[in-house]
Amino acid sequence: MKRINYLCYIIIVLTLISTTVGIFYSTGGDRLTVENIYGESIELYGDGIYKYDSVLKAGGNKGTDLVMLIVLFLFFFFTIKKEKSTKYRVLHIGLLSGLVYYSACLVFSVTFNRLFLIYVLLFSSSFFALIFLLSELFKENNMPKNIISKSFIGTALFLIISGSSVLVWLEFIIPALVNGQPLSIIGVYTTEPTFVLDLGIVLPVYFGCGIALLKKKEISYNLAPVLLTFITIVGLTVIGQNIFQSYIGVEIPIRQLLGLVISFAVLGAVAIILNMRFLKHLKA
Repeated sequence: MKRINYLCYIIIVLTLISTTVGIFYSTGGDRLTVENIYGESIELYGDGIYKYDSVLKAGGNKGTDLVMLIVLFLFFFFTIKKEKSTKYRVLHIGLLSGLVYYSACLVFSVTFNRLFLIYVLLFSSSFFALIFLLSELFKENNMPKNIISKSFIGTALFLIISGSSVLVWLEFIIPALVNGQPLSIIGVYTTEPTFVLDLGIVLPVYFGCGIALLKKKEISYNLAPVLLTFITIVGLTVIGQNIFQSYIGVEIPIRQLLGLVISFAVLGAVAIILNMRFLKHLKA
């Protein structure tokens, strides 16, 4: 466990570098317009570590960096305190899951830049730390024995709804497939890795946990607070992204604002309430 703590401290340092450079580093450059492989004109941000990313993506990245900086401080706190309480342990793992997702998006979604090796190290260390910590949590199973007698139907349904929320990406995917055209938000990229992560991993994990919780399976009681913490991070992230994108002049259509930003923000708020109720049943 001490070795895992060392790994967590490495994650903290790498995340601190990534987020602070992403937010504050500037090259003094201006925006420029380029043509992507589909012949479309795309405006690049032109400044800082995200200078070769589209304005939309750069604004989103900076907003994400800000939220991850907050997550980082919480992760540092729970890294120190996690051995004192089961509640701290599941929150610690939930925060780590957010960092894994963040690092995966940096590795696969951001245009190659000088922090690439930092991104790779962060993704690798956070991914393996998550596996180790989840394995320990499932093996030790510190959940109180009477928790199975509690009703978490609302939480289970919420997890299923949260998983279903990523189906919103089909609004972009299906028209592109039907028309044989690139994604409308493709920018200078060849694909959108977020769609892969959400539809390929987030969707089945949330569905599986929600169904397992309805059936009162042991594993679901360990995993539910982790997933609730993750969706809270997602809710905060979309708010941060929207703030930065608006600040740099990106106009978000009302339909997308309601369907993406507000909906995920509401899910994040509900997740906080449900998580607080769930954590009351765990051992101190």
